[in-house]
Amino acid sequence: MAKGDKKQCPECGVEMNNNAEKIDYTAGLENPDAIDPELGGVLQEAYTCPGCGMTEVWKAQPENKR
Repeated sequence: MAKGDKKQCPECGVEMNNNAEKIDYTAGLENPDAIDPELGGVLQEAYTCPGCGMTEVWKAQPENKR
C-alpha cells in the first residue's frame, strides 16, 4: 500500500489501521488470473477499525500499478 493511502471503516467511518500484508494461497482458486506467479498466491492487506473493531481484507495493489 502506498504511503498516504487511507482506508475508512465502512461501518463507522473511522480511519482503519493496516495490521498486515499476507499471501492468501486459496484466494486464487476461483480466479487463477489473480495469483501473483512470484508469490504463488494473492497478496492481501488486513485492516482493523480502532473505533468499532471491524476487520476488512483487501487485495493489495502491486507497487507498479499504483
